[in-house]
Amino acid sequence: MKNGADYLAEISIFSKFKPEDLKRLGQKCRNCSYQMGDVIIREGDRDGRLFVLVSGKVDVIKSYRTPKAKRLRILTAPCYFGEMALIDDMVRSATVVARGKVEALCLDQWNLHEEIERCPALAIELLQMLYRRFIDLEKIMVKSIGGFIPICSSCKKIRDAQGRWLSIERYLTNHTHHELSHGICPACRDELYPDLYPGE
Repeated sequence: MKNGADYLAEISIFSKFKPEDLKRLGQKCRNCSYQMGDVIIREGDRDGRLFVLVSGKVDVIKSYRTPKAKRLRILTAPCYFGEMALIDDMVRSATVVARGKVEALCLDQWNLHEEIERCPALAIELLQMLYRRFIDLEKIMVKSIGGFIPICSSCKKIRDAQGRWLSIERYLTNHTHHELSHGICPACRDELYPDLYPGE
């Protein structure tokens, strides 16, 4: 019967670890079980858990249970997820939901920096993972917006598939799940409002 170390050994992020390190990490893991629809990670939460998916599938969803919800990917065992919060110490960027019965190992408050010192190859795996995520994000953006965007060289409006010329704000609102905020760049600020920002 497999133990925590055996499952970890099958995951790319731990593939270069020594047997004694896998055993040490395996002893730190908790066994977690989830049912269809259970939320494993919630967007906006702050925690330091890394999950190793032992069996089942999960959805990674942005803006879960909102009108702008978008499934980013489906993960199938064996794999890992939740590592981004360990890399940048930021809140969770997406929600992870069980697609059925799921078994996972959970590493609570895993000290990533200590493990990189023990196994420098871990840093290479994380860099490769970040590159794969970047490529996936690029594909999603191309699919959402389109490969080529016809934009007016004068007024900067964008022509949509129906031939309408829309402002950039309207086009992005219609074609992506992003919300826009407004500001003013230094060059425009100095040109339009020189008296309000003297010497800046």
